[in-house]
Amino acid sequence: MKILFTSLIIFFVFSCTSKSNVTNQRLPIPKEIIDLGALITEDLPEQVWGGLMKHYGFDESNSFRVINQEFEFPDGFLSVNNSYLTIFNHGGPHVDAPSHTNLKGGIDSYSVDDFIGPLKVIDVSDLPFGRTVSLSEIKKHDIQPGDIVLIYTNYILPKEEELPNRIALTQEAAKYLTNIPVKAFGTDSFNVESDDNPTEVNSETALQRIAPIHYEFLSKRIPVFEQLFNVDKLLNKEKMLFVGQPLNIENGDGMIVRPVVFVYE
Repeated sequence: MKILFTSLIIFFVFSCTSKSNVTNQRLPIPKEIIDLGALITEDLPEQVWGGLMKHYGFDESNSFRVINQEFEFPDGFLSVNNSYLTIFNHGGPHVDAPSHTNLKGGIDSYSVDDFIGPLKVIDVSDLPFGRTVSLSEIKKHDIQPGDIVLIYTNYILPKEEELPNRIALTQEAAKYLTNIPVKAFGTDSFNVESDDNPTEVNSETALQRIAPIHYEFLSKRIPVFEQLFNVDKLLNKEKMLFVGQPLNIENGDGMIVRPVVFVYE
């Protein structure tokens, strides 16, 4: 599998830098391409956050303003549309940067290679809410350095006034993954933390106590993907390549993404 993914990356680089002698190159064709993104609508943050939007005082959602303009040319008029988009960058499938939790490093501090890699998916949907994904559960899976790991929690979108229920890693499990180290970690859940029956965390700083999973990954510059859609479609599949590029926003603390997974087996 490592050879396959290395070949893919080499092909991408080669095809972008040279147009000669590529007619005989053949990119491995995936059996399936699965979209983990969501349709970006004005109310997407409310769909994913539920009652947490008001709970945390977020009173601004997405807004789309389309500007129609007409330009006169010698042979007629041209009508065009341009838009101003206001996007809540943590409302929908997105990736967190260290600066999301006031650690050093924004989205622009990563390279494009940091968001692509071989994928492992772990089904934890039968576990109770809380920080219940244990180290022993994670160790059941053959996770290698450079892997991107997603957990599937069967996250249910909350209703307007509801608070989301979440399944998350224990701090011990998160620390294990960062020590491998994995390339990125993600979840279909609202975020990688859980307020549901949380395991007590004894640490020196408030960040480590309140958001220990964010801390474990982001303090080591490992990207965190949250609110991913369609993760259930990846279960029981092997040889997968994850690509989750965000817009390269200067000093960005996070950004909406449309991740895709190439399934080869």
